[in-house]
Amino acid sequence: MPLSINVGLSRKASKDYQSTGVSINVTAELDQALLARPDQLQKQIGDLYAQAHHALDGQMDRLAESGNGARPQSVPKSQSNGNGRASSPMTASQRRAILAIAKRGDINLDAECRDFIGEEFDSLSLRQASELIDRLKSAQPAANGHR
Repeated sequence: MPLSINVGLSRKASKDYQSTGVSINVTAELDQALLARPDQLQKQIGDLYAQAHHALDGQMDRLAESGNGARPQSVPKSQSNGNGRASSPMTASQRRAILAIAKRGDINLDAECRDFIGEEFDSLSLRQASELIDRLKSAQPAANGHR
């Protein structure tokens, strides 16, 4: 019997007493054997959260660009992700996932971060880390027919 994992996130932006929110629930069926390997299970759950965060970021951006959503207030450039919005640092799960993928693929993480994102690994935002995870995963060869 597969193990069913449900990850749910929501985000709301408000401006001038107007608010817009988006939410996402991602359900995945994982191998029940992961229960005996808690580190790998947590990695899989962390990957699901990273994907959900990535999807929420994209949806909030699309809503803001279309004028249907409130934009988060601007923050100083030194505290922003380059587009006037505050950026959250990568999560511990994202950090572990990136390090594990880089180690498995024998990837020079510092060079990859500078080339792909233009930032040092330790200063990645949540969104940048999510994009890097996607990139690293897509560069990995399939193992036993699975990614």
